Amino acid sequence: MPEVRTGPVRVSGYAIKLRRVINAALRDYYKQKVLNAKEINNIISDLNAKIFNVLVERFEIPKDAIVNVILNYEVENNKFVIKDIKVEVYDLNEILTRNATAEIKKNIGLQ
Repeated sequence: MPEVRTGPVRVSGYAIKLRRVINAALRDYYKQKVLNAKEINNIISDLNAKIFNVLVERFEIPKDAIVNVILNYEVENNKFVIKDIKVEVYDLNEILTRNATAEIKKNIGLQ
């Protein structure tokens, strides 16, 4: 299953990094007209909003904290499908990482 990672990045910058790594991973699909870049970017925008809601608004993680977003996906029937996500929160604790990941999965329909 394909996977993209933001690598360690500040909460204030994860959205741009996640958009870049997903679009880079899907570049060949865009060239072959299998996927529509506008549709994918709408999905990414929605995902980023949900991640932000959980990290900053729900768990009050500071914007200067470091996170790593790991996203597993598939391209099924010419659609981008998120299969799994993990958000690692650094400088906090494992419990917060687990809770934030579970909440984001719930918000994007993976649980």
